[in-house]
Amino acid sequence: QSKGSENWWVYWSHIRYFFYVYSYASGLLISKSLQNSVKKDPGFITGVKEFLSAGLSDSPKNIFRNLGIDIADKTFWDRGLDEVETLLGETTALAGKLGKI
Repeated sequence: QSKGSENWWVYWSHIRYFFYVYSYASGLLISKSLQNSVKKDPGFITGVKEFLSAGLSDSPKNIFRNLGIDIADKTFWDRGLDEVETLLGETTALAGKLGKI
């Protein structure tokens, strides 16, 4: 860690804007949930491509609904969290193997 880097967050003013940073977490969980769906059914990649090509043509809720996904359903978000948890476990194991923790 660089000297003084613990205060870098102060320079990123957008971190302090209300309702701004949540989109990073939402985007991560959405992508991880979609990744989980593709792992379970490789054919779902077609749905991911539809999602990505939809752009601003409709609301996110409707775009996902067209793919058979209800973004108000807790299990959709839980799948994303499960993927993040898996990555954290893999990262922790690798860091331990490398003697970093």
